[in-house]
Amino acid sequence: MAFSYTLFLVLLLLFPGLCFWAGWRFGERTDFLTPSPDVPNSTLTLFIVVIGTLLGHLLGTSVYTLQTLWCRTGLCVPISFDPNVYRALVKGVAGAGTAPDAAFEIWLFSMLMIGLGTGAFAYWMSHWRWITERLDPIAFGWLTPAVQAVKRGDSFVVAYVLTNTSHEGASIAYEGTVQQLALDGDQSIKLIVLNDVDRFLVRITGSGLERLDSESTPIAQLQIAGDEIVNVALEIVRAPEQDVEAVESASDAETPLPARTEPPVRPE
Repeated sequence: MAFSYTLFLVLLLLFPGLCFWAGWRFGERTDFLTPSPDVPNSTLTLFIVVIGTLLGHLLGTSVYTLQTLWCRTGLCVPISFDPNVYRALVKGVAGAGTAPDAAFEIWLFSMLMIGLGTGAFAYWMSHWRWITERLDPIAFGWLTPAVQAVKRGDSFVVAYVLTNTSHEGASIAYEGTVQQLALDGDQSIKLIVLNDVDRFLVRITGSGLERLDSESTPIAQLQIAGDEIVNVALEIVRAPEQDVEAVESASDAETPLPARTEPPVRPE
């Protein structure tokens, strides 16, 4: 691809929109779930970039408007060039020919700040409850109830994972608290990380599905890849009120909680 001023201009103008997309995707991630990647040629991704570009340039032009109003008070430091990067872009190569060297640094730095500000705004927007309630079903699909329960901070998710590893007609399964989930483009689980994991066997008999428990040492943490998973069942468990209050109190006081000796009791 041959480089030209037009290509440079397009990339520069799209920079705030790309920052908006990056900030939105970063804010969309949670400690519980990694969203599925963007679908190639996704119109939703294109919409996010375009709306972010418009919002970013609206933010930038608003800053320069306020700067002009402020300079009318006579408190601005006079310089030999116009610091407004948008007027510099409109003038193009002809206008840049007479600009001092410092002008290019200031113009590029201004566009960088506009992009970073747009990305920060997108990150902040991605945590608005009104927005997440409407967009979480798009990002997380069938896992939306579990994600929103964990976001509230008063629940955790227990997973029962059936694997394709079997012996003498019995399949190995795991039960544990979900630490992290990752989805693929079809919103299927491609990775699951469990804490405090119990192992057991599952056998299909004439009377139905039979769970065969055996004595074993719990696994502190276990990662299971998607190609090993046959089926996953998730259970949303609300934490005891005293645990939620203790976490909130510790967060307000900015003091660490003492280590728990036993996991919270799940209701039958």
